[in-house]
Amino acid sequence: MTDSDPKPLAGLRIVDLSMFVAGPFGTALLGELGAEIVKVEPPGGDPMRNNKIGPAIGETSAQFDTYNHGKRSMVLNLKSAAGRNVLLDLVAIADVVFDNFRPGVMARLQLDHAALVQRNPKIVSVSLSAFGEHGPWARRPGYDLLVQALGGGMSLTGHADTGPAHIPYHLGDTAGGLYAAVAVLAAVHQARETGQGRSYEVAMLDSQLHLLSDEVTFHHATDWPGSPHGSGHPALAPYGAFETADSRIVIAAVGVEKFWLNLLTALDLKHLEADARFADNAARAANRAALDEILGDVLRRRTKAEWLAMFDAADVPAAPILSVAEAVATAHVEARDLVVPVRTAEGEQAMVPRMPIRPRGVAKPPALQPTPPLDRDRPSVLKELLRYSDEDIERLADAGAFGDR
Repeated sequence: MTDSDPKPLAGLRIVDLSMFVAGPFGTALLGELGAEIVKVEPPGGDPMRNNKIGPAIGETSAQFDTYNHGKRSMVLNLKSAAGRNVLLDLVAIADVVFDNFRPGVMARLQLDHAALVQRNPKIVSVSLSAFGEHGPWARRPGYDLLVQALGGGMSLTGHADTGPAHIPYHLGDTAGGLYAAVAVLAAVHQARETGQGRSYEVAMLDSQLHLLSDEVTFHHATDWPGSPHGSGHPALAPYGAFETADSRIVIAAVGVEKFWLNLLTALDLKHLEADARFADNAARAANRAALDEILGDVLRRRTKAEWLAMFDAADVPAAPILSVAEAVATAHVEARDLVVPVRTAEGEQAMVPRMPIRPRGVAKPPALQPTPPLDRDRPSVLKELLRYSDEDIERLADAGAFGDR
């Protein structure tokens, strides 16, 4: 596969009104699969461009590079009638309009789905918000931390002695963006089958609950512990982090009994095969404290490197706990070309993780496209896609379509 090979979403055009993390994450995923993403930014740009969260590369936030490479950028003032008309002309030649405004904003802008289908009956609109379009929380402001807390998952992270912990890699945002990308694909397929575009909504809170999956089912079926699970899981043992002589490792000798037996052999604890407390996974989970104490006493006798070598030879599922710096530098990550450079809006270089879908047998997918400078693509969108004349563009500028002159 080369840069010139077609991608599965080639020909799909998405008008992306989203900002910050959740929406841009979803559209970036679709863009790497080949969709053309026209990122419509307000005058001044997506606030993520110049935010002070984390490091900057040049003058642009590294977060912005992470979620917006490969897109086209143009500025439109959607509060002006002229700006809205330009957007509606884009809708006429697009497949999808995607936003992550609070519920009600698109209607106030006169750009709700009813308005969009007047220009393009096949247009799909997908809206991503924190809490959805109905319900008592619908108009609340939404942040990653809030939806993690309200979605139930945060009560399960962390440890009993320290309390809940926030998952720091934006799981509230990115899960919403991922489900929104799925919604786009489903809605486009439906529109192509029926000839009629529909509008869909995705909520970040709903996404958190769906990710909980069996935790929700367990809660309703049994007296399931709703407390922090620590590094393991209440239903699995041995499964979690264990101290060695120098640092922690994780062991997951579950799923099939052979891994448990392999672990006993490696630890020279084969006598535990006859111990009724550890007869199967359910018994081991019920007697987790006793089992963890026995395993811990043995594991602390050797170093992390020694145990991992022994476990690898004995076919025991175990791993070191890597930092981000260590994880991205492993031979496996490098062999799969998972972290790659993109050119930033200012011509510098950012390293970003590659989208994890690729054709089977392709070891090195194509390079990623650069992050667009603000409004870089306005001329090409207006002239090449919309066929506006210079006079049309000047008239729109005078009418405030692109913000103050």
